Formats: sequence, structure tokens, C-alpha cells
Amino acid sequence: MGRLAATPAGGRELKETGPAQEPAGLSRRFFAYLVDWYVGGLAVALPVSAVSMKLFGTVTNQNIMSFGIPYSLIAGGLGLLAAFLYYAAVPMFCWKGQTLGKRWLKIRIVGKDGQDASPGSLLLRQMIGIVLVEGSLVSASTILHQVLSVLTGKNLVAALMYVGMAVSIVSAVMVLIKDHRAIHDFIGGTKVISWK
Repeated sequence: MGRLAATPAGGRELKETGPAQEPAGLSRRFFAYLVDWYVGGLAVALPVSAVSMKLFGTVTNQNIMSFGIPYSLIAGGLGLLAAFLYYAAVPMFCWKGQTLGKRWLKIRIVGKDGQDASPGSLLLRQMIGIVLVEGSLVSASTILHQVLSVLTGKNLVAALMYVGMAVSIVSAVMVLIKDHRAIHDFIGGTKVISWK
């Protein structure tokens, strides 16, 4: 079924409507988050594990603060690059508005107008909103906190984790009461919808 839309010349054209623009159900959104937390965590841990193996002969040391410079910055940079590829590049370029978890659970990130989310919106939502601002519920945030600690020479991990946890709790409550949109959705100008 289509709908009429105004064209720039003032005429009207028939545009295809996508799937219903219903907000994604909370359970589907939660389970998509769990999948992304796990798969994204593996992606971020892989380069850190490679550096750990080179330095210590084991992949179990994931604390880049113990690697020493420059290895801590190399591992941290590669981990953050992996986070960008999984959390931002995949929904930007591979599966429009979907990470693996969102694809499996049939939900999708769109602009708040219901159209495809722009790359800029996805970048703001995924990297600034989730990794930086909320910053406690994804492993990329831990890597970022460790890199900042290495760069400043002060252990910021615990303080940033507690701040991120508080912001994440507020964000989760917002999903329950504020149009199913979290803080990261407001930062990116996005919403998450059901997608068939």
C-alpha cells in the first residue's frame, strides 16, 4: 500500500510505505541488546586478546592499563575500531539500522521521522550515546575508560563506570515511559521500530 507525498515541484507521487512504524517491543529490544552486548564484546575483545597474547602469552588479560604504552593505546585503539565497525558501520552500511541482534529480533533503528536513519544519526546514537554517554553496559565503554586512564595517568575506570551506570538506569526508565526512546535515541534523533 502506498501513500501520496508532495514532490519538490509541488506535485504528488506515490511512495511505498514500509512496515508499520510501531515502537519495538521492550522484550525484543532487550534480547537484541543481549545479543549485541555479547557479539560486540567479542569483537572488541579480539584485538585486545591479540595484543595480550603477544605480550603475555595468554588472551585472558583484558586490562589494557597493564599493557604499558604504546601497547595499551594500540590495543585500545583497535578495540574501539572494532566497536565502531560492529555498532556503527554495520547498521550504517550493511543492514540499514540493524546490528546483528536487531536483525535477529526483527527490529530496526530509524530516524524519529520513520525514515532510514542517516549515518550521522547512527554514529551519534551508537558511539556517542551508547559508548560515551551511557558508557557502562558495553565492553567498548570499558576500553574507552581504560584508554582515557592511560592518557591521563589517573584511574578513571571506576568513576566513569558509576556515572555511566546511573545514566544507563535513567535511559532504561526513559524507554519504559518516554515513547520507548532511550537517551541514545534522543542524542541520535532516532527510534527503534518493529521490522518484518
